[in-house]
Amino acid sequence: QFDAFIDSHSGQSMLIPEPNTVMQNSYLLLDEELRFLDCSENGKVPSQSILEVGVEQALSQAGFDDLMFHKRGGIYAWTRERSISN
Repeated sequence: QFDAFIDSHSGQSMLIPEPNTVMQNSYLLLDEELRFLDCSENGKVPSQSILEVGVEQALSQAGFDDLMFHKRGGIYAWTRERSISN
């Protein structure tokens, strides 16, 4: 099903196909209470809230795969021209 979707949308220049094995731990998800969701065990286990323990401690509970993040090219050059509308 995933491959069929990718094939049918292959003309989209912004499409970046990523299987679950790449995405699972290389993105950071936050819930409404500002807790990171650890998806490393095929679930969504919340960390402590960054409001209570700070980002560093909460991030250590996130199951984040820094190596996979870099391997999938997760660091982007976020630049674009700004347009000023009247």
